Amino acid sequence: MEYGQLIDLWTNAFNMLYQKDIVLFDNDAQERTIAGRLAMYLQFKYDPHFEKDECIDLEYNREGDDIKRPYPTDEDGWIAPDILLHVRRKNINIFNCEVKKDSNSNNNDSDRVKNSIKDRHYQYGLNLYALNKDCAKLTIYTQADGCVKGRNYVYTPIDKKLQPVGRVQCWNRNDQRKWYVLKTN
Repeated sequence: MEYGQLIDLWTNAFNMLYQKDIVLFDNDAQERTIAGRLAMYLQFKYDPHFEKDECIDLEYNREGDDIKRPYPTDEDGWIAPDILLHVRRKNINIFNCEVKKDSNSNNNDSDRVKNSIKDRHYQYGLNLYALNKDCAKLTIYTQADGCVKGRNYVYTPIDKKLQPVGRVQCWNRNDQRKWYVLKTN
């Protein structure tokens, strides 16, 4: 999936969510409910007739036929990304997304999505946070040049599009605690 397609896919899902489901924010619905609606809208845009091998799943905790572990070599625990686009039973991982209604960009979910790119070879990792009635903030991670790069976006129902915010950050694969700030064009 091209980066622009990813942006269009999520922009459409946010447009639908804020147009049809604003009551979920008014009623303080759980993040799983909101993630479920986003997944429906993502599927509707990506593959409305369910013709592709790739599918949008919620809380999918499988890797092949086994349980998805926090790290592929761990035997303890399991993980289930909130929303993902992948091919079941195959190692074709397009994106995974962790969702938080109240948070900031440096939450534990950001580490999970960065690790999913490194360990599970997802093309994209998304950290959706500060998801509320007024806006949604999203960091999209990709891997390039030996590091995982994150780009911050904000969606507002007024603008109806994902707007880039700030600078690109690079997470060095050898030192998980060190971030580099790169200027963008």
